[in-house]
Amino acid sequence: MLVPFHLSKLLLKYVDLIIFKKSMEQQTQVELKQKLEDERIKILKQLEGVGSKAEGAEDNFNAKFPEYGTSDEDNATEIADYTTNLSLEKNLEEKLRNIDSALKRIEEGAYGQCSNCQKEINIERLKIQPEADKCVECNV
Repeated sequence: MLVPFHLSKLLLKYVDLIIFKKSMEQQTQVELKQKLEDERIKILKQLEGVGSKAEGAEDNFNAKFPEYGTSDEDNATEIADYTTNLSLEKNLEEKLRNIDSALKRIEEGAYGQCSNCQKEINIERLKIQPEADKCVECNV
């Protein structure tokens, strides 16, 4: 079956558009992966600042207890700073787990797909929060 010339030209434009879009998606995914890897390094450095790595665990840290002195005022400051470090450690560890999960999804070919409804996550959302595993609708 022969396709009329104007339809074959239109079909070629459509195929070119699909190839271009796929190429852009791959480039964007490479950029997002790099952003995730950079953020991972940054978070690991922050975690090392507030704690020490737990033995045998890649993403588990123990908050450091500061030692400022022996006065009541020093002790109160130590407890306040330790409480802050614990909270910061918890938040950073969660962010690190989310980043590691996103990097794993990239390797598995599932990156950019909502883990809840299986729909595609908007690229603008991923540019802002590359570790996102849910679309906006499911994240609410």
